[in-house]
Amino acid sequence: MANVSISAVPVIALEIDREGRLSRKLMRMDRDNQLDNTLLGALYPGIRVATVQMPTENLDQYEVAQVERALTEIQVDGVRYTLVGASGSAKKGIVYAVDAAHEKPLGERFAFWPQAAVTYFGILVSSCQVRIEAPDARVMVVKDRELGTNDCRGWLSESLFWKLQETHPNGARGLPAGRFYQFRLAFDQTQAKGSFKVMPDEVAQALGADIIIPESSVKPEYKGGIVRLLQWFLGESRMHRGPIVLGIREVSRGLEFESSYTLIEHAPLDSLQYELKPHAQQQVTKLKAAVDGKDFDELLRVLGTSDAQKSLHREDGIPTDSEYTSTENTIVEAVLKADPTGYLAKHPFINKQLQRLLAKWAFKVCTSGGFRMPAFALADDGYLFVHEGKVYSGADWIPKERAVVSLACDRFLVVRYPIRMKEDLLPIRKIDAAETLQLLVRRLRKFGCTMSEQQVLDRVLSRQLRLEGTLTLHSETAAKNGGDYDFDWVCVVEGNRFPRFVESRFAFKEQFTVKKDKRKKKQSPWWNLAQVALQAKGNWIGSITDLKTSCLAAGHPDLAYQLVEQLQNALDQLKHGTEPNIDVLREIRKRVSNAPWLKAKRVGRVSDLPRGLPLAETDIVGSLYNTIRQEIEDVFSEVLPLSDFRGVVTGGQFTREMYDECSKMADAYAAQVKETMEGRKKVEEVLGRAEAVFEAVQHDPARRKQALFRLKQARSQKHAFEERSRQELKAAISLVRKWAEGKRENRRGWLQALHARACRGNEHSTGSIIFYAFPQELVNQIVARTGGRPIAVAAPQLCDGTVRIDAEGRIFLVDQFDLGDGQVHEREVLLMQVGEGGEVIVDGRITERVRPFRIQAGIGEVRDGKVIFPGTQQRTFLPKPECKPEA
Repeated sequence: MANVSISAVPVIALEIDREGRLSRKLMRMDRDNQLDNTLLGALYPGIRVATVQMPTENLDQYEVAQVERALTEIQVDGVRYTLVGASGSAKKGIVYAVDAAHEKPLGERFAFWPQAAVTYFGILVSSCQVRIEAPDARVMVVKDRELGTNDCRGWLSESLFWKLQETHPNGARGLPAGRFYQFRLAFDQTQAKGSFKVMPDEVAQALGADIIIPESSVKPEYKGGIVRLLQWFLGESRMHRGPIVLGIREVSRGLEFESSYTLIEHAPLDSLQYELKPHAQQQVTKLKAAVDGKDFDELLRVLGTSDAQKSLHREDGIPTDSEYTSTENTIVEAVLKADPTGYLAKHPFINKQLQRLLAKWAFKVCTSGGFRMPAFALADDGYLFVHEGKVYSGADWIPKERAVVSLACDRFLVVRYPIRMKEDLLPIRKIDAAETLQLLVRRLRKFGCTMSEQQVLDRVLSRQLRLEGTLTLHSETAAKNGGDYDFDWVCVVEGNRFPRFVESRFAFKEQFTVKKDKRKKKQSPWWNLAQVALQAKGNWIGSITDLKTSCLAAGHPDLAYQLVEQLQNALDQLKHGTEPNIDVLREIRKRVSNAPWLKAKRVGRVSDLPRGLPLAETDIVGSLYNTIRQEIEDVFSEVLPLSDFRGVVTGGQFTREMYDECSKMADAYAAQVKETMEGRKKVEEVLGRAEAVFEAVQHDPARRKQALFRLKQARSQKHAFEERSRQELKAAISLVRKWAEGKRENRRGWLQALHARACRGNEHSTGSIIFYAFPQELVNQIVARTGGRPIAVAAPQLCDGTVRIDAEGRIFLVDQFDLGDGQVHEREVLLMQVGEGGEVIVDGRITERVRPFRIQAGIGEVRDGKVIFPGTQQRTFLPKPECKPEA
């Protein structure tokens, strides 16, 4: 019997400086940083975990030695911590340590192999949407592409899937059916990762396995003892039966990716002129109209912050955390939509965030056209089923230049970020449902399967190949731009929207092929884990990508091709131990200057974007920039003092004790902000001095080398500070939110007290703490004071689905189920009720209040945690931070 479980592992955050000094730092309270619902928490209840931030700047030999020493001598509050591994954040200098008692069992999981622990420890600390623990499950490990598996893609039985689908009593959401699922798995003293499709239980019974995974999913390689190893050499699969922990991290769904200059730089001139520039100009026109009409709904849709966009943001093609918290974006959206007067756009905090959003949008529309592309989870064509007592399976059977995907166009380009070269834009044609069915039926007939076309459609095609939110490619095709089936995301340039761009790639003759250098990883002794972790830090991806972009802009595609291999080495650095060739990078930098528009990437206001730049004729992106930048105006430039907004919040009752407590919290938050500002000033001064010294001695060979090292160190120190300060500010914000979350009584009074304190801040204060502490209450006040419209109501944590709403505001979830009689039955479950006065009633008690609005009876839905009311105009809501009890 599998048990659905939910838990969090408390984590402390530590930091080691260049001198080897250990200190504590603020810890963010989000799911990932508190290891919410991880395999680690299920495997080792009570484990103590610390994240350790190593210095990311360049270190001299003495400093390296001091940091290595500190990593082996971690002790906090009387507890000794030992280093055990890292995740993808190793490139940012973040590693994991646990209490000494857990070092050995965790070391055994990675065969006491430091390189494996640094590369794959992330499997154990990935936060999962749903997690189950099964005391007796059967896991079969097979060679890739056996039994319809593929590179990092396996099978999960229906029975186990429905255990994951079940709703936990405390309201945790289950999983939608008919999708592709990214998994994390622990079994037999090892772990695995990849993606699952769901196989019928009759297949599981026939094969004697609840889970089937390819060997590529097991990290490090699964041995399973001498007997099982012998079976493997003889070509037999390996089976484990016993306890497992299984988590689902991600589910395929409808997404959009933003375009990027790394995509646009490969567009032909006619596409630039007739497709990309007109689209960008259209976006600018939309923004102007929204600003002139004070239509903030439309403005936010254009900026890409609206929930309706479903946009997955990426920074120049590289997945990354936003430089703003999601809370900030949500607050800006909620406040601007809730205020019909537009006056709140002049509030110091809202204006600052709005200016950042505008500047980020302006840079993107100027350098990438500002369009969005449909995005999909990359899936394989594997199938597995039983018919008339025989198991049928297959893999890599669809044509190599075709794809199974739900798109309106027949031709398109499949894009996987980061884009290394034009060859990475895969020219693909769609296979429609009818053709896919015919191809599969003909294949099955060759193997003697007599299943009818309708049965193939219902049992195989619909359930295993045409999964929602997926794009299915042959594995050899997927590998051309570095894709596999470990839940890679890809996006599509559609032929019906950008025919010239798509045609140029179909006509393009490929000139270069990337071969991954999957060299055998070095295996160091376990005592060198600190040294291995320190060597793993550093990330060349962004700098090489921009250098490649500069080569193309300068008309040097030959140099750009040289950088393709270096970019791949950077991408494989953590996994395969490859490193970019520094000499190659240095020589190319001597020949090519940075594209001038790249400097505008980090500006905070539209007015800081240069209006015209000197360009090479070959700079496609620069041409787009110079055209579109001239058309973007500086808007929302007026900012009023914080004191002008003191009257926004009224009606709350508070005591002196409440006011004093708010003052302490505000002072602590302000101190963190001040410390960040002062720290930024210091690193900028250090960088300025290093630049001056280098300028003075650059022609002196004896002194130039040391001065150049110090200059590079100062630059990397500034970059590291910016990254660290962003994380620390996010941590400070999360602490404010946790503090405010504990104020369950008289929240309006607490808001009033904190607002009164914040409004008397110094001239540099923006009042941001109010928006982080009591966002929903503040927005409700703005609605009340400005006559804004109702806000959508957050639903209990349940699966998305259909709801029925009656005239009394009662909301029933319509649930479908099968009693085993072959018929689908329906039942209604009362979720909540919204009263006439805006009371939100759950389980017989009022959980919150919203501004009253007229409710129209009918059929609605729960989507993304919101009840969508029929015939009712909706407003953005601010979700409460999740607070899940420890198991």
